[in-house]
Amino acid sequence: MSEENVSITKDTIDLIYKIAGTQKPETPSDETIRLALCVIEKKLSDAESLDIIPPEQDKEGYSEEQWQKDMAMAGFGDKRKILVVDDIGVVTYQLKILFQKLGFEVDTAKDIYSAAKLIRKNIYDFIVMDLFVSTEREGFLLLDETKKTIVQKGLKSKIVVITASSKGEHKVKCLNRGANVFLQKDTGWQDELIKYVSAN
Repeated sequence: MSEENVSITKDTIDLIYKIAGTQKPETPSDETIRLALCVIEKKLSDAESLDIIPPEQDKEGYSEEQWQKDMAMAGFGDKRKILVVDDIGVVTYQLKILFQKLGFEVDTAKDIYSAAKLIRKNIYDFIVMDLFVSTEREGFLLLDETKKTIVQKGLKSKIVVITASSKGEHKVKCLNRGANVFLQKDTGWQDELIKYVSAN
């Protein structure tokens, strides 16, 4: 991609995020547009290997509607993205399966360092994080870093904190530091999480 400044319309920017299947930030930046274009480039590369891009001689008359159908059949499209952060493997595995069934593209992380790296590189609709990853101090560091990244990039990502802790002070601290939802890991917490994600 050329480093020269190129002027593109709002409709083109909207289309870039739509094709990439990523959430459009309130204030798109060169960095987020570049990331979306990288996603599109990878999708095109994958699509070629799946043989869903028509041969050169067949491109004339290949409608956008047909292209979208083919992309959907290949597993691409307007999938929303979610990140699950928990150091307990069974939790990340369970939530990954649940969210995939809901049509999400799911990333997982088991520590705050790999989670922070993913959050900086991707645009997520939801970030579901355990507060004790693996300690309370690290959990709050990740929460602060996540909220900072969301604000800096002008994103609409929602932060859901999940924890086995029943301390009211933890809930207050998490909500004050930018979490949208605080869920205690008691009976039915997965159902509450799925309800929230499905409704937002």
